[in-house]
Amino acid sequence: MEPTLYYLVKVSIATAVFYGTYYFLFRKSKQFVFNRIYLVGSFLAAFLIPLITIQTTSHLSQATGYFSDNVAAEVLLPVTTGTGTKIYNGMTAFLFGLYLCGVLYFLVKLIYGYMAVSAIGKSCTRKNVGDLEVLVSEEDNRAFTFLDRIVIGKNLLNHPSLDMVLNHEAVHSREQHFYDIILAELLLLLQWFNPFAWYHAQAIRSNLEFRADDVVIRTSDKKGYQLTMLGMALNNIHSPLFTALNSSNLKKRIVMMNTKNQNRFAGIGRLAIIPVVALLLVSLSGKETIVINDSGSGGGQTADVGGEKQNDPIKSEEEMMKHLQRNLKYPKAARSAGQVGSVSLYALVNPDGTIKAVHEVQPDEQFVEFKDIVVIGYTGEESEKIKKTKSARHESLLEEGKRVVASMPTFEIPELQGKVIKFVFTFDLR
Repeated sequence: MEPTLYYLVKVSIATAVFYGTYYFLFRKSKQFVFNRIYLVGSFLAAFLIPLITIQTTSHLSQATGYFSDNVAAEVLLPVTTGTGTKIYNGMTAFLFGLYLCGVLYFLVKLIYGYMAVSAIGKSCTRKNVGDLEVLVSEEDNRAFTFLDRIVIGKNLLNHPSLDMVLNHEAVHSREQHFYDIILAELLLLLQWFNPFAWYHAQAIRSNLEFRADDVVIRTSDKKGYQLTMLGMALNNIHSPLFTALNSSNLKKRIVMMNTKNQNRFAGIGRLAIIPVVALLLVSLSGKETIVINDSGSGGGQTADVGGEKQNDPIKSEEEMMKHLQRNLKYPKAARSAGQVGSVSLYALVNPDGTIKAVHEVQPDEQFVEFKDIVVIGYTGEESEKIKKTKSARHESLLEEGKRVVASMPTFEIPELQGKVIKFVFTFDLR
């Protein structure tokens, strides 16, 4: 549940950024074909970017690890108790259940809308009007496109602006705008809680209307077309699944038709998409660290993927100590920068002994504390010339601690299964 909610938060952030880019750069542009590609593509990309994994490289230098006191002493000590984690897990389950209820509600609503519009189509009669085959409804003032079918009210057959109405709907049918709408609605129901997703879906629909209006007024009288739109504004059909000439964004469409086409800087605006996508990839995608162990003697390097677990399970506290001593390294960049300090990490262990997650924040529930381990890195400088920067937030030291803890094999120690273990790693230079 927690990874899913975390993923949805990332998707929401990406959607907000993509919609903000459209709002400030492309909203007033009359490049409707480009806007169509951007709006649909970015809405879909918001779901895909958090699923991408980017590999990074971490150089680790040779180091010596030892415990701060006697290895034979008791190493597991109860530290604190509390109900914070139970409350946290309960809240996570509640939020996830609420999210699923929302998805189910909007999915049912979408299916109902599809069935309602399908029922309208089944009750219509087919008629050829010019080069188009349309479905004629018994209801008046009705004109919309569903899939590639054009539906009009029977009173419009003798309407003086029938050609403009059909031209508008023919654009929706010919360019298959329905698929943009259904994709937007499906993605929206997965983000029903995100207001920016609603704005994004509405922008997709509005842009399709702008596109159809723009094609019509190229060959028709603009004022006459706008009067036709106003005359049909009494239509009370409401469904998310079709485009309609008389939809509720009438004012925006008339404003857009009267706006002058100024695309002088359109190319520059499009280039802005590149840094936006790059920023989202860096900040929201998954990370996989390729660890390169530097022996420090020029004898070569070995590489492995961070987080890869060893096969042999840990059956005793001594094996835990040996594993940490054998695998902890000093990041080469941190050693060169003189970064030192203590890193505190909390490993959540599943009942089967596998590591579930590694956190930096101390939980409120009971945890056991493993004996501190000191990691010594070596430099070629004299001791008095080593410039050290002490902190508990050196990212490279934190990542090294997380890497080793997350890669620990299965614990076959009953006292640790289903528990939270605190690890403290102190990095120092000599």
